[in-house]
Amino acid sequence: MQDIKSYAMNTDNTTFGLEKKHYRCTLLGHRYVETKKINLHFSEYECKICKTQATNDSRGNKIVLTTELKEINETLFYLNLKKQFLSRFYFHKKER
Repeated sequence: MQDIKSYAMNTDNTTFGLEKKHYRCTLLGHRYVETKKINLHFSEYECKICKTQATNDSRGNKIVLTTELKEINETLFYLNLKKQFLSRFYFHKKER
């Protein structure tokens, strides 16, 4: 009987902790940390408290990261990587 009470108390504490974190972000705002740099203009962010993922839109505002936006960011990342690779290893011919 005592094991059941301690289990119920532990689950209540964990859910209360998650709700508390959610309320903190709602009241004070998210604490975003940059997780991935896509290119000069776009980045992916994650909230340190509630683990919500976000990215930049075309105006620089942070918006929620959806699967569609994640795929777009991956494509932009690989295009930028290809551009950097070609600029480093492609040598222009010198004119005589």
